Amino acid sequence: AAPSQSSFSPQQVKDIQSIVHHYLVNRPEVLVEASQALQKKTEAKQEEHAQQAIKENAKKLFNDPTSPMAGDPHGNVTLVEFFDYQCGHCKAMNSVIRAIVKQNKNLRVVFKELPIFGGQSQYAAKVSLAAAKQRKYYAFHDALLSVDSKLSEQITLQTAEKVGLNVTQLKKDMDNPTIQKQLRDNFQLAQSLQLAGTPTFVIGNKA
Repeated sequence: AAPSQSSFSPQQVKDIQSIVHHYLVNRPEVLVEASQALQKKTEAKQEEHAQQAIKENAKKLFNDPTSPMAGDPHGNVTLVEFFDYQCGHCKAMNSVIRAIVKQNKNLRVVFKELPIFGGQSQYAAKVSLAAAKQRKYYAFHDALLSVDSKLSEQITLQTAEKVGLNVTQLKKDMDNPTIQKQLRDNFQLAQSLQLAGTPTFVIGNKA
């Protein structure tokens, strides 16, 4: 059995610490290797957790009737996107999503608003979900993600008007408790999946 700490004198402990320190200073790659091994182990655990969480939340992810969609509603491939209207990478991915929807006739895209960048993101998400009640969700979604300037309530509503939405009705609908619930549900779902940010895509059993 290995000696306990009490088996060493204070001087022996000091000598051992010095030897270990000297070894690591002269072989820093050992620390790198240990760090990489730990990272791989952590990533493997995260991957395992994500797959299990996706399985447990499959209905909420892929078949929530309140979530807006694009593409073929009966498509046999489903892609779920968690996004924020003020997220730069989400804006960059918008044209990619648009293209793959056009090219893949059997693809169904499910959108999950995850407004993590503050008040304007929250406002845009509520307007977006309200747009679904007028059957213009994707037109508004695509248009707002294509806006280059920083979002404001005025820009969000102007974008809504440009795609033909009834803004007066939109303002009424966006404060509907069902929309607040949708956003809460999205945040809870994102938390269950331990999502690190936006955009995050889920297809099959991969996050």
